[in-house]
Amino acid sequence: MRRSAIAASLLLATSIPALAGSLDALRDSLDHLPATLMFEDRGDLAYFIDIRAVLALSPGEGEAPPYMRLMHGAQIPALESLQYSAPAEWEAKAGTTLDQVRYFTGYGRPPDVYSFWGLADEAAATEMIVALEGLGFESAAAGVVGNGEPLRMDPAKRNPADPWRTGIGAAQFAAAKGSNIVQTGTPQTAMLAAAQQPGLSENAIIETALAGLDQSVGDNTVVQALVISPLFGMAGIDHGALLSGSPDIEATKKPIEEQMAALDQGIPPYLGGIAADVQGEQPGVDIALTYPDCDSAEDAVGKIAARWADMAGDTAQGNVSTTTVEGVDGLCAATFSVTINSDGVDQTPAYRALIEPMFRGQAGVLQIGAS
Repeated sequence: MRRSAIAASLLLATSIPALAGSLDALRDSLDHLPATLMFEDRGDLAYFIDIRAVLALSPGEGEAPPYMRLMHGAQIPALESLQYSAPAEWEAKAGTTLDQVRYFTGYGRPPDVYSFWGLADEAAATEMIVALEGLGFESAAAGVVGNGEPLRMDPAKRNPADPWRTGIGAAQFAAAKGSNIVQTGTPQTAMLAAAQQPGLSENAIIETALAGLDQSVGDNTVVQALVISPLFGMAGIDHGALLSGSPDIEATKKPIEEQMAALDQGIPPYLGGIAADVQGEQPGVDIALTYPDCDSAEDAVGKIAARWADMAGDTAQGNVSTTTVEGVDGLCAATFSVTINSDGVDQTPAYRALIEPMFRGQAGVLQIGAS
């Protein structure tokens, strides 16, 4: 109850624009993430949340924004604290006001966790650093401020309403990078993430996926998105399904064979891509995967559509459209879009059908396979 009441008061106290189309926020977020993310050894490279879109999706005046819609595997303290804070409480600790925040992005695995505050402009980022210094942050490295000792657990300072404390009360560090504020657990990682370097959006694979997504999304709004690598389509064996106390070898062998057969089926190998939870008149999912050429992309869209019909479940079915879009350096985006009939504001069945198998380590619609 406290969470819903606080979120509702946050919505009423903040001026939030109505839903707006275009990929501007998503593209801007990827401009600030390092291109080196493409070399990370995981399938879910980075998560994006358009906080203005989330707040604008509130079902009615005085109702809580639909935070339950969000599905992400990143640690984003600012977003987590926002869901449990009254507006004045959150802004007093954040170092900025909510109307200055456009989006959040996050990536990494503990202890190397990175989150980015996407602000209105560079001036807002500069002012936020000054505000944090006024809240007791001190210089921790060149261009970096922090509120304590790195990676030190301090339960006494744990505060769910404080975006600058982790769940164990550990300190956080901030650095400005253009219109973004980088937030990490150590001064060194903050300084590294804020350094001038090629952005993820400059990578030809991601640039091509953005071109495909731009055409697919149209005037709709990207509420949240996930940047993926080919490893997203290489799910492992579900070990739990293989555990058996039976001495019957046939009973043990059957689930192994079934899983191996499932892992052999899928879509053509892709280079990377973006999957987005999209809102127009109805919610849906838009996927853009980058392929070496448009012949491969054309082959892929048909297989994605077929796997979606077979695997996504009845509640995730809807109006489907597919196309291919020429990208850069001869690359091509295979795009798949589905719009479902849903009036709810919680997790959409379509995005859940796409993301949930990854969290469970299971083969999903975008599984790469030989057939």
